[in-house]
Amino acid sequence: MTEPTGPLPSSVYWRRRLAAVGAALVTLLLLIWVVGFFGSDSDDQAPPTNAAASASTPPPTMSETGSASSSTTPPPPPQTTPPPPGPPQPCPDEAIGVVAKVNKPVFTGGDQPVLSMDLVNNGPVPCIKDIGREHRELTVLTADGHTVLWSSNHCLASKGSEVRVLAPKEVFNFGTRWAGTTSQPGCGAHTRLGPGDYLLVAKLAGKAGQPTVFRLEG
Repeated sequence: MTEPTGPLPSSVYWRRRLAAVGAALVTLLLLIWVVGFFGSDSDDQAPPTNAAASASTPPPTMSETGSASSSTTPPPPPQTTPPPPGPPQPCPDEAIGVVAKVNKPVFTGGDQPVLSMDLVNNGPVPCIKDIGREHRELTVLTADGHTVLWSSNHCLASKGSEVRVLAPKEVFNFGTRWAGTTSQPGCGAHTRLGPGDYLLVAKLAGKAGQPTVFRLEG
């Protein structure tokens, strides 16, 4: 430092310089402390601000998530018990199957063919049908199907009802032995048929099934 000059002793000037330097140092330290204090105070208050902001919007709870999920899934439909089925109704014509049957395809000599019919309910539910004798008929026709040669109703009794409940796929079979001759209403004169092909047709209440072919040989 520069040597102090003046009317006073030099020690006085040195003390003044030291006091000025000390005051400057104290002021500098005080300024540093003030800056540090306010800076740290603002830093300490920052986390509570964030925490308050975070607390103002709470995260969804488990119950909230569950309720949102359940709102998008419809509840299962209630279980319903079907009503009990009602009593069987009359069979529609299209549900009844009529099948003509011959016990052999070819007959020779004095064989007497066994002619029969199968009646079956082809519908999905039981139904009621009168399958009595007065509604059934077996007929033998020429091979072209134009002429009736024999009928089971010409000589056999054609009266009598038989109302039945037909279960689905249940089969009823009715048949008779045929002498190989013609017939007439009222069971008139009979004529033996010669060799050849013939058709057997079964009917129920006028509904005829597909004809079945069979052969007579001499």
